[in-house]
Parts: sequence; C-alpha cells; structure tokens
Amino acid sequence: MIIRMEKEEEKTDPEEVKKVRGKAAEALLEYLGTYRPEKPLTDSKHSLMGPVGKLLTRVTTTGEVNWDAVKGYVLNLHKNQQAPRGVSAEAIERLDDAIAELAKLKDILPPTKWLKMIEDLDDEVFFGAFRDKLYGQRKHVTEKFQEWLKNKYTDISEINELIDEQEYTSFEDMDPFSTPDDLEDVIDEFWKHYKAEKKKKKEGK
Repeated sequence: MIIRMEKEEEKTDPEEVKKVRGKAAEALLEYLGTYRPEKPLTDSKHSLMGPVGKLLTRVTTTGEVNWDAVKGYVLNLHKNQQAPRGVSAEAIERLDDAIAELAKLKDILPPTKWLKMIEDLDDEVFFGAFRDKLYGQRKHVTEKFQEWLKNKYTDISEINELIDEQEYTSFEDMDPFSTPDDLEDVIDEFWKHYKAEKKKKKEGK
C-alpha cells in the first residue's frame, strides 16, 4: 500500500497541480458570478456557494465521475434556485469551463489527494465568494454615500472646511469607511439616512 501511494505521488507534478487547481477555483468563482437567486443572498456558506456547493459534493468520490451528468444536475439546481430567470448562455459556458478544469484536476491526482483537494476547493471558493460579496456591499454603500453628499452639499469645499488637515478634491474621493474624526457627525447623519432608506425599500414605500 505504501509503495503504491509513493508511486502515485511520484506521478503528480506539484506545479501542474497548483496551476490546474488555481484555474479550477477561478472557473468555479466565475460560474458562481452568473448565479442570481430569487432571494437575496445571506452570508451563510450554503447561500453564498449556491449550486457550486452541491457540485463539489457530487464529485467527492474516488470513483469515476460522469461529468455530463454533473453538469445536468447543477444546471437543474441553478434553474430552480433562480427561477423565473432561467439559466443564461454565459452560465452554461462558465459551468462547462469549471467542469473541464475539475476533470483535469481529478485526472492528475491520486484518489486520496482528490478528496482533500475538493475539501480545499470548497473552502477556497467560499472565501472568494464571501470576499466578493463584501466588496460588492462596500462599493454599493460608498456609491450611496457619494450620492448623498452631492445632494446635501453644493461643493467639496464645504466638506474641506470641516476638517483640519486632509483635503478632498471631489466627493468621489470619499467613502464612509475611512474618514477623519472631524466628519463624525456627517458620517452619523449618512448612516441614519442609509438605514432609513433601506427600511423604506424593505417595506415597499
């Protein structure tokens, strides 16, 4: 057994594995980017991973994998979970790419390494999805903040008058997550406005 495992590891090129693994993770994230569920995503792993979580579970096996069957399974989940939008041509193309990279990865790994690789990919894709969600949220809030500033102030000079050292050249230079303490009242006012607007939207007003 030990001799056989050593021979299997000798056949595996670490650099090639690293390269294919990176492509697989990237392809899975790109596919996940086409997924738009009917209900807004939460921060839970199950929600953020969408059909990719089920895909990785489906291929967690040391036996043969019917990759076309996996595609059909995942597309059906995708379609049902983001009804009534259906599945776009881009989503199908991205899924094809992701499946192709996973198939390559499985081909170059011994069975025991494959199972660990799937576990690692699951965590890696979740991290990427979580990071992208946070970035998207931050970008959205920053855009809302800049829009609010433009409606409240006629010129950036009004903001610069409130601070001692730092000067902004435009409202686009500002974000609510990193501002001088001198603007604490401005930031507090924005967050109250932002929360009130979110509440109105939620209530359908």
